Amino acid sequence: MSVEQAAKPSFDISVGDPHKVGDLTSSHIVYQVRTRTTSKAYKQPEFAVSRRYRDFLWLYNSLHSNNPGVVIPPPPEKQAVGRFDTEFVESRRQALERMLNKIAAHPILHHDADLKIFLESEAFNVDIKNKENRDPLLDQSNKGMLSAIGINVGGSSGKFVEHDDWFHDRRIYLDALENQLKALEKALDTVIVQRKGLAEAAGEFAVSLGSLAQVELSPMFSGPLQGLSDVQVRIKELYQRQAQADVLTLGITIDEYVRLIGSVKTAFGQRQKAYHSWHAAESELQKRRSAHDKLLRQGRSQQDKLNEVSASVSDAEKRAHQARLLFEDMGRLMRNELERFEREKVEDFKSGVETFLEGAVEAQKELIEIWETFLLQMDAEDEDSVGKGLPIGQEQSTAVSSASQEPQTDSHPTEGEPQQRSADLTAATATDLALEQDA
Repeated sequence: MSVEQAAKPSFDISVGDPHKVGDLTSSHIVYQVRTRTTSKAYKQPEFAVSRRYRDFLWLYNSLHSNNPGVVIPPPPEKQAVGRFDTEFVESRRQALERMLNKIAAHPILHHDADLKIFLESEAFNVDIKNKENRDPLLDQSNKGMLSAIGINVGGSSGKFVEHDDWFHDRRIYLDALENQLKALEKALDTVIVQRKGLAEAAGEFAVSLGSLAQVELSPMFSGPLQGLSDVQVRIKELYQRQAQADVLTLGITIDEYVRLIGSVKTAFGQRQKAYHSWHAAESELQKRRSAHDKLLRQGRSQQDKLNEVSASVSDAEKRAHQARLLFEDMGRLMRNELERFEREKVEDFKSGVETFLEGAVEAQKELIEIWETFLLQMDAEDEDSVGKGLPIGQEQSTAVSSASQEPQTDSHPTEGEPQQRSADLTAATATDLALEQDA
């Protein structure tokens, strides 16, 4: 471990206890965000606060504004329908937890003052309002370098032509990766829907078998039917758990990286804006230089105006120089960010696929165990029913005693019977020949 890594503070953040609050028109889910950290920037090593979804969204947007060029781990998308369903709340909780831990693990973002407000503030809404009402000039340190020199990073204007082949190739790669991940997400959704359909079918089958077992009068038939109905109930629960596990393992990883690509594209947009700001500053510098040269040609009569224009040229040169340096710095930062994105992508997908496969194997093992247990129970019940009805030993003894009382038949010949049968056959044959000769 490097000295930098050893000195980096550790964070362990959990998002839990989701519960619904508010009335019918303002109802929403509130989560408890619990943090354990070794950072000296926080008042306590362990603390907890309550946050709702829009607070996580505020943090994401603030970090984007404060750190242009950095790939910010995003929150899950909004959902209007079914947002209080148990499965959806759990998947959102896990996504929010992954988001915060990735932000806290980032070498740049864990220093951000807005992250500290989000994790620690007990009066969160009040602190946000005070921050927004504060004089922007007093808050330049939290606005990022571009904002500090008057460059807006919220969007881009004009056409941008990428001159760096490395960024051009990465943009094409990200577009292809996004399409592939969306196709994989759609295919996984189909698998999950099929699992839920199997669970529903198994449940209906169990109900039908149970109903038949209740009306069947024969215990020899109703017992196995009820046992099979119970098996189908367990299979239904298994498919439901497996469908939910698919969402929370591979599904949540795919969804996270589709959203992360969106964050990468936002960083690309900020870089484009920095490029336009740099060239706008260069254009403004040229205009002021032209005005300065024009005044120089007019002579000393415009000395006051000349001094003013000279100062504006110096200011424009400074802004243009800063804009160029910031564009170059953002390019270097984004290279590091995209390399980090690739490393984490491999690790996260490897972990997600392994967990997905392990879950699938365990589900199949459980399914086999359910059927084997059922078959063993059926075999044991068959043996019990045979033993209670008529023991096998008693059947054999009864059959032997009955056979001893009956006379001997051809099926049990004595020792002399073969010779007697042969003699009778010879005599019958001789008689037949004599009759043929007389004829």
